[in-house]
Amino acid sequence: MYATDILSDFWELGYDLFRDKDSFRAEFITADVLDPASPLTALKGKVDIFLVNQVFHLFDKERQVQVAKNIIALSRQGSWVVGWQVGSVDGVALPVQTQAGGSTGSAGSHTRQFHNRETWQALWQRVGEETDTQWSVETHMEPLKQWGYEKEDTAWMGPSATGFEFICRRTASSSM
Repeated sequence: MYATDILSDFWELGYDLFRDKDSFRAEFITADVLDPASPLTALKGKVDIFLVNQVFHLFDKERQVQVAKNIIALSRQGSWVVGWQVGSVDGVALPVQTQAGGSTGSAGSHTRQFHNRETWQALWQRVGEETDTQWSVETHMEPLKQWGYEKEDTAWMGPSATGFEFICRRTASSSM
């Protein structure tokens, strides 16, 4: 099992929280998922299941395309990409303000794409075409309240904010 994050500090926090430093056997790789030349390239074509929770919605559509392509480079036929994140019934891009060192690396304003079924399927259709792979996509939406969010937590996203779960399966490579 491999785990990755842009900051290794989170692993130490996890060990402290779960008290499992001596028993948890994942290999941690500090890497930027947006960097196609990151240390993750050592896993090219070797990963069967990707658990990608609360990641894609941090980025605009074009950065999401890059994240998906970088994941695809690590995948092989039969791989799964599963996870959950905040989505939108309307599948919208919303402006956000960030601080230096945030998900964009610098302070300022950018957009984040919040998906619904149609926009998520379109993303995977696009990256499939651009990487010569094919993907089946399943999604499920549910109220964020069921995930423990309160209205004030998501008010900035508007009334269409929702919980968004996904399963993407790599079914083929077009060149096969």
